[in-house]
Formats: sequence, structure tokens, C-alpha cells
Amino acid sequence: MGKFLDFFFSKRSREDREREGVLSLREKLEQDYREDEYDKIPYIASEGDAHDLLKQIKLSKTLMPYKSYMTFINDDELVFGHVVMLWWIKNVNRKRAPKFFSQEYGLNFKEELKWLKTLDFVDEENVLTQKGEDMLNSHTDIIEHHKEKFR
Repeated sequence: MGKFLDFFFSKRSREDREREGVLSLREKLEQDYREDEYDKIPYIASEGDAHDLLKQIKLSKTLMPYKSYMTFINDDELVFGHVVMLWWIKNVNRKRAPKFFSQEYGLNFKEELKWLKTLDFVDEENVLTQKGEDMLNSHTDIIEHHKEKFR
């Protein structure tokens, strides 16, 4: 197998690849986010998405999720997009989550919903708990910002 394919089928650990300076595009982006001291690393779906994002970032830095969107807003380590998720679950709640959760807010909706359930912000029927309602009510500024941005 050629060196190119060896990279993809290698059993080497991420740490080995980092030591050798060989990182996937996703790993490179994640490393950049860590170096920029993001509290939460934005979700990057695939190598293809990482490639597209890197190409777009060369054109405009505004395509990266803002660092302020990835900064923890409470002790439960919720970020800006989590509050938008709570609002969306309560008020919109369609079967398919919009792409802005991953593209704008850097969140994998399905995984983050599971996490919000473990923290008791959302119940098993995808209804906000009192804790979720309280979080939503205490961050109306985030919802207003979101609504303004997507008008």
C-alpha cells in the first residue's frame, strides 16, 4: 500500500501522529482551536468538512464559529449554541436540526442533545425540564441575538 493510504489505515495513535507531525485536517483544526484557547472545540463532521472549512477560512476568518460562541456560560459547560438548542427544542422542534448548529455554533446537534438530557435540561420526550426553562429564561439575550442574525 502506498504512503498515502498507509496514513488512513494506520493503527498509530493520535499522539504518535502528532509527534511525527502528521495530523488529519480535523485534528489540525482541533489543535488550532485548542491553541486559541476555545473552551469547547467546535464540531467538525468529516475530513471533507474540515477541508472545505480550511479553504473557506483562507477567504474569510468569519466562517469559523466565534470564540465567544464556544465559551462556557455556566458551570455545566453550556455554550451559546446550547441555549439556542433549548429555544429551538421548545419553539421549533422539527425532525431535522438546521445546519446552523454545526456551521454557526460548532455543535453536533444529536450528540449535544444527548448531553443536555444527561444534565437534565431536556427530558426523554425532548421537552425542556424546569432546569432547561430556567436556563432559557436567564439567557434571553442569546435568543434575541440568534433571531436577529437569522432574520
